[in-house]
Order: sequence, then structure tokens, then C-alpha cells
Amino acid sequence: MKKRLFSALTLFCACWLASCSHKTVEKEDVVAEEFDKERFYSQLGTTPFYISKAYRVVGKDTTDLLKDSIMVLYRDAVLLTFWAGSGSAGVGEVKFYGGSVWKNPPFQFPAPPTARAFHTNMKFSRPTSMHFNWDETKKTVVVTSSGPDDVFRMVPPGKSAYLDTSRYHYTYDFEAAKAGVDQSMTWIYEDYTIVMKPCYVFYIDPDSASWERGVVVF
Repeated sequence: MKKRLFSALTLFCACWLASCSHKTVEKEDVVAEEFDKERFYSQLGTTPFYISKAYRVVGKDTTDLLKDSIMVLYRDAVLLTFWAGSGSAGVGEVKFYGGSVWKNPPFQFPAPPTARAFHTNMKFSRPTSMHFNWDETKKTVVVTSSGPDDVFRMVPPGKSAYLDTSRYHYTYDFEAAKAGVDQSMTWIYEDYTIVMKPCYVFYIDPDSASWERGVVVF
């Protein structure tokens, strides 16, 4: 199963970020003067993020990348984390936790019907080949891949994805999320856009502290 899952993850990334002619994200695509990098770095912690949307825009055409069953398998098995390391002055690491969606959880979780429940192993975060840092020229956060990754890859080796600061709405506020306030952050890699939402942890298994239950509110 593990080999099949890893293969699915690799195939997802290959389909999602296949090389072809793309536009370049320029400085004007982000709202630099309104973004507080200290806030970004201080809010990250070990919060797992769930991919809520992934799409490609070419001209007037938009392709929803999550209509593919393999991509959905990938999306539901990997929750990303952004480890800030020494803070905004240093380089952070992109890692991930493995988990699964609970379609019929044996309990009532504190969230709207549109939320999704997750069972996640958070004892160990797994590494990727990606790192992130503050780009003073573009005035935003940049995720860069330093090499190939057999399990997960957000961007191809040597390429970068940029945080769209005009669509950064994350404060880890569960009550606000339940009330319908957007809690998300958006990354752009050339023609591709990925939107992530936080997974709010609300229960830790008393028999195994590494297994946590959380919800993502849509």
C-alpha cells in the first residue's frame, strides 16, 4: 500500500507541475506593502495544512486538478507543515504528516457539516526536498525545491512557488472558520495555484499521543 501511495503522490506531482510554457509571477502579483512577514513566520508552528483547491489557469481556461481520483488520493493523505526554524531571518523547511480522511467518524466533531474529519499521525513529520525563505525583492515567502523527492514535491527541482500575500487569510482561528471567515493561504507556481486550509486539531488519542484528530472547515 505504501508503494502504491508513494507512486500516486509522485504521479500527482508530475501531472500537476509538468514543464511547459508558463507565465512568470511578477512582483506586482503580490501586495507587498500589506503583508507582515513576522506574522507569517510566527503563525506557522506545527499546524498541518490541507490542500483545499488546486487548479491551472491558461488564458480563459481553468482546469480543476482535484477532479482526478489520483490527485484526490494524494490530497487526502498528505498534510503539509511549514517549520520556520530560526524564524523570519532564517530558512524554513516544508515537511508533511501522513493521515487519512474519516468519512464516517464514530463521534461528533465540533464543526459545520461542510467540514472534514482527519486521523493524522503527528509523532513524526517527514521531510521533503523543499525549503522556504523570505524574498526581499518580491516581498513575499518563496518555497524552493532543492532536488527530486520520491514522496512529495510541491515544485520541481530548481523551481519556486510564491505566497500570494493578497490572499493570505490565516490566523488559526477555529471559531472564525466555523462562522464562515476565510482561513487559508495561496501559493502560485507559474500557471498553477494551490490553496491550503489549516487542519484544526481537537482531540489527542490518550493511548497514543502521536495520533490526533482534526477538522478542516470549508
